[in-house]
Amino acid sequence: MKTKATLPILSIILAIVFFTASFFTTKTLNNTQSHSKGVVVSSAGESQIAKQLSQETRLAFVGDMMLDRSVRTSVVKNFGGDYNQLFTNLTELKGADILFANLEGDVSDIGNNVGSKYSFRMDPAILPAISNAGFDIVSFANNHVGDWNWAAFKDTLKRLSDIGILQTGAGDTKAGAETPTIIEKNGVRFGFIGFSDVGPDWIRATDTNPGILLASDPHLADIIKRAKEKSDVLIASFHWGTEYNKLHNSRQESLAHIAIDNGADMVIGHHPHVIEDIEIYKDKPIVYSLGNFIFDQNFSPETRKGLMLSVSIEEGKVVSHEEMPISFGPQFVPIVSGK
Repeated sequence: MKTKATLPILSIILAIVFFTASFFTTKTLNNTQSHSKGVVVSSAGESQIAKQLSQETRLAFVGDMMLDRSVRTSVVKNFGGDYNQLFTNLTELKGADILFANLEGDVSDIGNNVGSKYSFRMDPAILPAISNAGFDIVSFANNHVGDWNWAAFKDTLKRLSDIGILQTGAGDTKAGAETPTIIEKNGVRFGFIGFSDVGPDWIRATDTNPGILLASDPHLADIIKRAKEKSDVLIASFHWGTEYNKLHNSRQESLAHIAIDNGADMVIGHHPHVIEDIEIYKDKPIVYSLGNFIFDQNFSPETRKGLMLSVSIEEGKVVSHEEMPISFGPQFVPIVSGK
């Protein structure tokens, strides 16, 4: 009788031991963690990251945007000074997760003209309109950023920062300019790094002074490598080439290949004021020139045209791109061609 009474007790003890072991084994499996770049991510976190990476992110790029001279005159005359009216026909801009342009010159009301008769200084009133149009980031490494001297250059950087429009290509120091501007969307770090290959050399950033990045920098490859280390997708922007040439030159090609060889996932070009060709190099797009977006160069059909490039990114890779021709008329209001 004593033996029979012991058996149920042993059964209960064994069941408790089995349950406890199973519980801790299951808990350990469910909390398995992976370590990447010093960040601890749970299995649930990994699933969320995978979901984010699989989502499509759409980037849109347009070319040279200069809202001074005849553009300013037209806005005052035809739109009562309301720069928002320049963007009313481009609803396509709103569909982008990240929208980029080249800002061709200073946005300021201070400084002195040290450029030429082709110097640009845009009304600060353009910035709310650019923001309202959906622009997230601009390149500020080009040959007109020094037209109104250091005061206007620095003032532009401050005004962009104050209104929340990011910029690439310029910085308070060379180290700052070399740091890619990061925009995170759907769990992907999109990095932007900008260079000018057409000066002005005197406004290049140094270890102690603000300025822009030059494509002639002997450390160009290393700058791009370091930028890629901070980015999942790296976009390299170059102000380069020969004005009004419809085909890229060997210098542009060399710089573009250096950029991609060292980590850039796409290259976006501007400055020629006309559309140039597009190259696919190592399965990555090189857009040599997007042409004009808004510019008072209405003296030819070619300079009244540009491209809006729409790029789809999935899992950190370019999966497709679409070229949308745009053009503008006497009032400099761009529209997708064919509408």
